[in-house]
Amino acid sequence: MSQIMPRVYTVEELGELSKASADRFVSDRHRAEEELSGHYHDCFEKSYNDVSRALSQTDNLFALKGKGQTLLIDGLLSVLRNMDRPTVSEDDFKSLSDTGTAAASRFQDEQLSSAALEYLARNLNTDIFPWIETGEQPTDKQKHAACVAVSALIADQKTKTLMRGQSSHAQEKTVRDTLVSECGMRIVDGHDFTMLSDAPKPGEVFRRETKVDGTKADVVFGLFDGRIMCLECKVSNSEVNSYKRLNHEAVDKVAKWKEAFGRQCVSGAVLQGCFKTSNLVSAQDEGAYLFWSADLSELVRFVNSTRD
Repeated sequence: MSQIMPRVYTVEELGELSKASADRFVSDRHRAEEELSGHYHDCFEKSYNDVSRALSQTDNLFALKGKGQTLLIDGLLSVLRNMDRPTVSEDDFKSLSDTGTAAASRFQDEQLSSAALEYLARNLNTDIFPWIETGEQPTDKQKHAACVAVSALIADQKTKTLMRGQSSHAQEKTVRDTLVSECGMRIVDGHDFTMLSDAPKPGEVFRRETKVDGTKADVVFGLFDGRIMCLECKVSNSEVNSYKRLNHEAVDKVAKWKEAFGRQCVSGAVLQGCFKTSNLVSAQDEGAYLFWSADLSELVRFVNSTRD
C-alpha cells in the first residue's frame, strides 16, 4: 500500500506561488519598515551616545589601549568592534584577539582587556576616524561625523537582525499553532534524537527546534500514521538569496534525514519571501516538499490525511 505524500506542484504552479509570495513580501516589508523605524532610531541614539563616550574616555581613541578597559567592562565591546575596519563579529573577535571571550565581566582581568584593546586599536577604521593617522585632535565636525557613521552601521545591523529573527520565529510559531488548531496536535517538550523510537509520537509536535540525527530541524512532529515530519522555515528577501536558503540549507537537510530514516521521514520547507521559480523546481525535484507560511492549507490537508 502506497503512503500518502504531500502535494507536488507543477512548474506553472510554482511560478504563480513564487510571484504571490514575492508580492506579499513587498507589502509586509513596507508595513514592517514603519514599525521598525522606532527601533532603528533607539539603536542609533544609544549607539551615538556610546561612541561619544568612547571618544571622550579615550582621548578620541589615542589612548584606547590605556584607558579602554572600563568600556569593555561596561559592555561596549560590540560598539568598539564596529569601530574597526572591517567590522569584526563577536566569534571572530574571540579568536583574532586571543582573548577567547566577549563577556564584559572577563575584562576585569587586565591581561585579557589589554589583548582586546591591542587588537581593537590596531584595526581602528581610519576612514571614519581620520585623525588617528594624522595624530591631530579631531574637530567637533569630525567627531560628529564619526559618531553618525558608526551609529548608523550598528543601528542597521541590529534592525536587520531583529527583522530576520521576527520572521523566522513567527514562521515557526505559525506552523506549530496551525498544527494544534487545525490538526488537533499537542505541543510537547522536544529533545534531540537519532532513532525513530525517540521521535515525537503521532499527534505530537516538539516545542522548539530539534536536532534530528545531528541536523537541526525547525519544526518536528509525528504524523498520525507513525511517520515523522521535519520542516525548515525559510525566509528569503531576494531570488538570489533563495538558492542559499532553500537549495543549499534546506535541501541538504532533507537529503540527510532521508538517508537516516528513509520513507519514515517526510521532509520539506515552509517558505516566505522571494524565491526563484527554478530554485523551487530544483528543491522539489530533490525531494523537498514545499509549503507557504501565508497559506498552510496544503500542510493541514496532508497532515489530516494521514489519519486514514
